[in-house]
Amino acid sequence: MSNKQDRGNPFSATATHGTLASASIAGVAGMKYFITDISASTDKAGALLLVKQGTTVIWRSQVASTAAGYNAYEHIFSQPLEGAIGALVSVEIDGTAVCHANIAGFSLPTTG
Repeated sequence: MSNKQDRGNPFSATATHGTLASASIAGVAGMKYFITDISASTDKAGALLLVKQGTTVIWRSQVASTAAGYNAYEHIFSQPLEGAIGALVSVEIDGTAVCHANIAGFSLPTTG
C-alpha cells in the first residue's frame, strides 16, 4: 500500500538571518505542499517558531531554552500539515543576532 508521501515530490528549504529566518517554498498553481519536518535554532530565549501557509499561521511553538542556553527546536509531524492548493509554505523563527529555519516535506499535484 502506497501513501501520499511515496507518490509526492520531496522539498526542503533552509534560511539563516540575524533577526528573522524564514525558510519557504513558493506556491505553484495546481500544487499542494505537505510539511513533514521543521527545525530551527536561535540565540533568542523564548523565540516563537511559526509555520505559515501564505501569511496565515497554521502551527506555532515557543522555543524553550536549555540550561546550557541552547535554543533549538525540531518536530516531525506524524500527520503532515497541509498547505492550500497553490499556496506558499514557510517556517519562521526570530532571533537577536543569528537564527536558522528549516522546512521539509513533499508536494503533490491536485486535480481540482
